[in-house]
Amino acid sequence: MGRVVLVVVCVLLLAGCGGGTKQACTSPKAERALTRLDADLAALKQAAALPTTDSLKGNAAINRATDQFLLHVETAPIDNLARNRLIDHAAALVAGSCQQCFQAFEAARPIVSIAHGDLDCPAALGPQSSAAIVVAKKLALQEKDPFS
Repeated sequence: MGRVVLVVVCVLLLAGCGGGTKQACTSPKAERALTRLDADLAALKQAAALPTTDSLKGNAAINRATDQFLLHVETAPIDNLARNRLIDHAAALVAGSCQQCFQAFEAARPIVSIAHGDLDCPAALGPQSSAAIVVAKKLALQEKDPFS
């Protein structure tokens, strides 16, 4: 009986080892933002299904949905990898319906931040802090550039 209890305890302890995952930026605000972004993606899908006469500019519904998504994804307190993946989904939804919307999504990707190891949640700091970070990075780049 003692061995059975020991085996059960060991199995339970081993089952818990390595089972945890680290998820950055998980908070109630982040969860609400992800829910809102899911709704924005659904609106994009619905708007992309509407007929359009000009695939360059899309239609009014897809333009509104694109604007809303870009605003919400920029201000969401999520990490840059999640932001990039959400933009992937949005770009895929509008690829055949609105070329300019697709280009707007491509331009909004945080590729440079990801490439330089900035995986944090810049929007979690607030819009003023995010703007201050951008200004500080621009100033740092100007100081490094010997030709400016």
